[in-house]
Amino acid sequence: MGKRQHGFSKGKSCGSFPTGMLEDGKKFDSSRDRNKPFKFVMGKQEVIRGWEEGVAQMSVGQRAKMIISPDYAYGSTGHPGIIPPNATLIFDVELMKLE
Repeated sequence: MGKRQHGFSKGKSCGSFPTGMLEDGKKFDSSRDRNKPFKFVMGKQEVIRGWEEGVAQMSVGQRAKMIISPDYAYGSTGHPGIIPPNATLIFDVELMKLE
């Protein structure tokens, strides 16, 4: 069994397999379905606040369910055509890599 890594800090690159859903269960995105990890850099505001704060608590190899309130997601604006205004988002996330 490999060593689990955690200890995120700004500038670290993360690779994960997230699936994002609305509260009604409607899937709006899944890197797992595409079989391509989603990558982002911590502290660069490349992802919503709730996503960055949630992933920062995870260890490499861990799978977690995140429920993110609108204030930590897309707020009253939403993401037109994908995320409605004031939507609570649910993510099933598997953290694969930390560099």
